[in-house]
Amino acid sequence: MAGRRRFGKAEMGLVARSMEMAEERVSEYFRISDGNWFRYPYEFRTLAELMPQEVTPTALAQVLRLRRPPDHRLWRGKDFYRICLQDHNLLNLVRREGDPGLLHPLLTYVLVHELVHVVRFYRHEHLFEATPGQRAREEVRVHAIASEILHPVRLPELDRVLNLYDAQAGQPTGEGWC
Repeated sequence: MAGRRRFGKAEMGLVARSMEMAEERVSEYFRISDGNWFRYPYEFRTLAELMPQEVTPTALAQVLRLRRPPDHRLWRGKDFYRICLQDHNLLNLVRREGDPGLLHPLLTYVLVHELVHVVRFYRHEHLFEATPGQRAREEVRVHAIASEILHPVRLPELDRVLNLYDAQAGQPTGEGWC
């Protein structure tokens, strides 16, 4: 993506650490064993791997529902979800806040938030196809769950990230960050 700053090597290390922590915390909260994640197929990508239509100028991340084509053993394809991290928006927020130490807790929160969406979609606790009003209510619910999941985590600046989310959630689009 020309003109958009992507994560560098050090930042990708933080992405990996954040994803590990996020999956561990979400697994514990929803009681998903390592062997049961196959029931919730997802992948995540950073800006370098996203198609132009997967990039957004407003959110820090988004979840897309995609379909794998059928293989020789299946009659129809299988749905899965893709978490699309928006490097440029995450890095812009960190720069705007003037604190590079904010990136790790921010990534952790965003990945927990998006994994909660994925689990709720697969469990039919919320429909992927929803009205703007339903989506806004779901964002509030997912934020509450993500906050509960992260409550026991001791990570510098995590409280600040949660407060930043609360401040952004009231935006007119109803989309908040994620």
